[in-house]
Amino acid sequence: MPSMKVEGDSDGDGDMSGGDTERSGGSSRGPDRDSSAEEADEPDSDDSSEMDESECERRRNECLDNLANLERQFNALREQLYHERVKQVEHQLAEVRSGRSQEYLGPLRRLQDNMKIRIEVAGILKQMRIENIKHKYEAEEQAAHQHFKIVKDV
Repeated sequence: MPSMKVEGDSDGDGDMSGGDTERSGGSSRGPDRDSSAEEADEPDSDDSSEMDESECERRRNECLDNLANLERQFNALREQLYHERVKQVEHQLAEVRSGRSQEYLGPLRRLQDNMKIRIEVAGILKQMRIENIKHKYEAEEQAAHQHFKIVKDV
């Protein structure tokens, strides 16, 4: 089987500078030369490429039209969704203001219950602190009387 020489390969005599030159300079020109060589080999390719270009341009225009149509539909649906959400929020706000919204009345009731419990606990805590202060006062007063008696007797 004969070996094919690939562009950029050295020919085996150890001269790497020639191979490097072909590899660095030839790699950017390689595909251009190959495609131009293929076009030169096929004389009919000009007619088929023109049809292919016109077919591609037609399909491209169809795709762009489809894309524009989809964008219009998307924008219309987005606007419709926006308006529906605005109406829904306004409806919910009206229900909250009128006091009919079950979605907000339940949490409001729980908050009010928690508020009542906290107020009761705070009231009990206040009473306990007042009693504690009274007991401390009485204890200080009793200690002062006892101290006075002891000092008086001495």
